[in-house]
Amino acid sequence: MDASRDDVCCGLCGQVEDARHQWGHEESGRASGGRVEHVVVGLRGATAHCRAVHDPSRAFRTGADVLAEQLGIDLSDLPGRHYTCWETPGEYGVIRSRFELA
Repeated sequence: MDASRDDVCCGLCGQVEDARHQWGHEESGRASGGRVEHVVVGLRGATAHCRAVHDPSRAFRTGADVLAEQLGIDLSDLPGRHYTCWETPGEYGVIRSRFELA
């Protein structure tokens, strides 16, 4: 077994992904995704650093200008801003869509 595969975590729940894990999401109805609240914890250059509100260990980075445009706000208003988006698990990570201000 490849040791690097052990470190792959689910973008929705943060647990290590395996066949049983994926089955659990399908059984719970979360296979199609769900709405998650995030907060922008800071900007570094052209990158917005974000965290899930319910689980701060779930952090990710995205283009700050793109996120501001999706939320319909100015780039300078991003730090500290709470927003929600629909998260759908995909083959190579989480797909985020339908952004709304919280």
